[in-house]
Amino acid sequence: MTPDILDAINSIFDAKVPNTWLYDPSGAEISWILPTLGSWSASLVDRNKQLYDWLNNGRPNSYWLTGFFNP
Repeated sequence: MTPDILDAINSIFDAKVPNTWLYDPSGAEISWILPTLGSWSASLVDRNKQLYDWLNNGRPNSYWLTGFFNP
């Protein structure tokens, strides 16, 4: 088992978001940063729902701005 996989498993066990889900190998942020795995997963579901609705129903008149980035 690689160290990255072991770190991810330990993070999930502790209800934390694994670093490999948040940063690329250069250290640049690739995902929104939330304190717990539950809130990170809920935010992922919300973003997926937003994009799915746009795909099926067209672009809305107003947008959920934090769905695009973590301010």
